[in-house]
Amino acid sequence: MNITHAVKEEVTGDKLKAIFKRQSELMSKYHDIELRSGLLQTEDCPVNLDDKRGQARLKDFAWRVTEEVGEALDSLHSGDKDHYYEELIDGLHFLTEMSILAGTSPEEIFKVVFEREVKSDEDILEVFVTRANQEQARFTDSSGPCLPCPSDIAFKVMNLVESLGMTCNCLKNKPWKQSNMVTDRNAFYQNLSITWKVYIALLSLELSAEEIVDVYLRKSQVNKFRQRSNY
Repeated sequence: MNITHAVKEEVTGDKLKAIFKRQSELMSKYHDIELRSGLLQTEDCPVNLDDKRGQARLKDFAWRVTEEVGEALDSLHSGDKDHYYEELIDGLHFLTEMSILAGTSPEEIFKVVFEREVKSDEDILEVFVTRANQEQARFTDSSGPCLPCPSDIAFKVMNLVESLGMTCNCLKNKPWKQSNMVTDRNAFYQNLSITWKVYIALLSLELSAEEIVDVYLRKSQVNKFRQRSNY
């Protein structure tokens, strides 16, 4: 089964909350698979942000996001736009799971980025995409592109890698360190939330909020099939 065999799912309520809910369902199965493989750093969810194993798990997921974006760029360079979107959505799966493991939520991410509570009539993903499109429009210049140009995919990817790096840099308990440092939680969640802003900005270069959640849910169907078939 691949994404072309998946069916469209109707989303009621907030789109980003729907993504978090589906990822939580996928996590429970993958947790057991990784445990059996011996590669699960910790069984805690959320992880302990001050623990080396918890930090290693979060950094593992940060790399998974980066790897999927690399695969997306490879697909883009070969002219396979559909696979490009799918790989970016794979990265969204991992960023969502990283956030769940970190103990944050769509509402908390929204609050950090926009410095206010989400309103009852707002869809969090729609707000992120709308803001990204507004910021993108500011760099539209009929006289020609700037170098580097914030409208470029490469520029967005550079911002993403930087933001992921800054997020992981808040996790100071390296495997080789004998001392233990308490994590600056405010800095960690600030950087993780900004990573969400940057990632949605990358997605929204060509996908609407409706398309993002649609591709995500379709790929989640593929992942559930793979879990059932021991892929």
